[in-house]
Amino acid sequence: MKFPGIGQGIKEDVAGRLPWYGHDWSCGAQSGFRLLAPATYIFFASVIPALAFGQQIFIETEGHLSGVQVLIATAITGVAQALVGGQPLLIVGVAEPIVLIYSFMYQFAKGQSQLGPELFLPWAAWVCIWTAAMIFLLSICNICSYVSRFTRLSGELFGFLIAVLFMQQAIKGTRLEFLPQQGPDAASGAAQQYSWDLVNGFWSLFLAFGLMLTALLTRTAHSWPFGNTLARQLINDYGAPLMVVVWSALSYALHGAPAGVPRKVDLPDTWRDTGPWSVSRDLGRVPGPFIAAALLPALVITLLFFFDHSVSSQMAQQPEFGLKKPSAYHYDFLLLGIMTIACGLIGVPPVNGVLPQAPMHTKSLASLRMGIVRQHLGKAHKQETARQGEGAATAAGATAVISAMRERSRAIGSSAADLLQKEAESRRANGMEEANGHRDGGFNFEREIDSYIPVEVTETRLTGLLQSLLVAVCLGLTMVLRLIPSAVLWGYFAFMALESLKGSQFWERLVYLVTDPAKRFRLLEQGHAPWVETVSFKVIAAFTIFQLAYLLVVYGITWIPIAGFLFPLPIIALIPARALVLPKMFSVDTLRELDASAYEEAPPLAPEELAEETGRPSSDTGHPRSIDRSLGSRRHSLGLPEEELEEEMTHGRNVQIRHHVPRQSIKARRSRSFAERRPELGESMHRRSQNGSTEMQQQHRSEGASNISADNVRLLPDQQTDREQQPPPAVLGEARSASSTETRQDQQHPSGR
Repeated sequence: MKFPGIGQGIKEDVAGRLPWYGHDWSCGAQSGFRLLAPATYIFFASVIPALAFGQQIFIETEGHLSGVQVLIATAITGVAQALVGGQPLLIVGVAEPIVLIYSFMYQFAKGQSQLGPELFLPWAAWVCIWTAAMIFLLSICNICSYVSRFTRLSGELFGFLIAVLFMQQAIKGTRLEFLPQQGPDAASGAAQQYSWDLVNGFWSLFLAFGLMLTALLTRTAHSWPFGNTLARQLINDYGAPLMVVVWSALSYALHGAPAGVPRKVDLPDTWRDTGPWSVSRDLGRVPGPFIAAALLPALVITLLFFFDHSVSSQMAQQPEFGLKKPSAYHYDFLLLGIMTIACGLIGVPPVNGVLPQAPMHTKSLASLRMGIVRQHLGKAHKQETARQGEGAATAAGATAVISAMRERSRAIGSSAADLLQKEAESRRANGMEEANGHRDGGFNFEREIDSYIPVEVTETRLTGLLQSLLVAVCLGLTMVLRLIPSAVLWGYFAFMALESLKGSQFWERLVYLVTDPAKRFRLLEQGHAPWVETVSFKVIAAFTIFQLAYLLVVYGITWIPIAGFLFPLPIIALIPARALVLPKMFSVDTLRELDASAYEEAPPLAPEELAEETGRPSSDTGHPRSIDRSLGSRRHSLGLPEEELEEEMTHGRNVQIRHHVPRQSIKARRSRSFAERRPELGESMHRRSQNGSTEMQQQHRSEGASNISADNVRLLPDQQTDREQQPPPAVLGEARSASSTETRQDQQHPSGR
């Protein structure tokens, strides 16, 4: 791997992003009021976890830090990332690992007579200073060139650890509701009686479980059979914060309880809170040995930030999002160092890129862009259909309608023009046959248009800025936020833990291992991960058990007194372990299947295929289903009703964006995998896949199939891709039609790890 010179990565990032800076604002402004939807969506996804982390850090630091400091850190750094950040899609905030590390740091400072609780924040500021210094050094040395080493194995293990820590905090917080309240804001009088502690505990348990279950229920609203599409979409997107309001209101149904039952969020009044703003004046009071000792937690936080910040940025820039603007890993890491030292000096916890908010932000903007494109194409279709009259149902009329939509998509700079161009050419080539009545040549917009709208993103700075400003507004509403019961936040912790498991291949493999062997074939009847077919069960079990054992080791470290803050170190150690150890334990093909960065999905098997694979009669494999492999007819292969599929493809916030792998590619990969273990079986399967290749190629349209190989990876900072070579806005209009197809094709081919 070739690395740039000292500071060269930062220079290239600035040179690559600077020509786009004006376009980052103008493209968002063109969306008008539609931009409020993704902005408010990501605001709720940021502010409620911030309140939950604030409650946690208030308890762990005995009131020295609170939700006010967490909100201030989130708002200020969010505005900075939106205004001067390299990648505006990245969302920054206080994350659970930092809360955990600060808890260990507080316990250490509290136990030292020369520090004590009163010098905890000045000592933490020294930790931030050392952290920023190391980040500066690493960023100018182009450390982010190693982002290419991060694979799904380490990313999902870290994400699963965060989910476990979320659930742990939910359980710990709910347990505290049964115990007498401590601290300066503790309730007094009758609320301190043991009987009311029990009432508070059981009522809090009810509120926490209720919030968790109903919030999870709202995340399935897009598949509900009742209500219209818009209502289900709103419930799906905003149901979780709505449940916070509902269960907070319900908490007041406990009549006759004294003040302090149920307990509320410990959040100081922003206007009366003197806060730790004078921390910088006390830096000199920290003894020299402890200033030097701050290097150790600073090193851990630096490694944590390098991993967590880079992975968050990666997840926001996955190739399936079809981004056209370059990345800025090196520059954003340098900016993180500046934000870290600023947070330390004003006495607030440092921030970094956060999951799952960063990819959620990109998905919400993809939904916005795809909706705008669909609206424009719908107008073009309506106008041209009206002009054609009855002729729109003929082959020639349908071609004219498609051509009109193609021109409209080119006018708004959408890559849909390329797919519509191919469809128009295909219909022209088959025009004579269609004209003779062999098939209807009309174009049904509602049924067919989603096939021709690629995933595109409105890459703007406005949403990040708006959501950060809304977080700042919450600082003036602390009196209202203090009405929220603490139990509701514990329930929200549990909800975040369970919700974060979606899209995790590690979680899917754990579920697969405990699935009844007699029922595993049911997975093949729906869209499923390719490894279900291409990797043997024993190998899947071995790989998953290794990952689970490693997770338990890392989680066990968090329980070690004082030294628990070292838990990020074994996660970083996974990088060399993946490169040096795992290749000796598993084959290259196995690692490509189980550790692929792209989230792939294989199409469901037809009844006859399922019978052949499982050895079961067709009647045992479930109800027959129509299997049409083309992307444009996914409603049949997924078994979804028309309206539900339209919603799934139109609203990017609802779905995990996946690479849809053709059946023929799955067969080829499986034959290679079996050939390694049983050569004679591999040759037999290879012949079968070759015999079926002609038929499968006829079923796939070249422009609709994804054809993503297993080792497809995210765009990396040290690789020269067409996305990074996109022209700036001044010449984009001339080059877009020629380059969009090439960019999309290049993103669908492996770029190497």
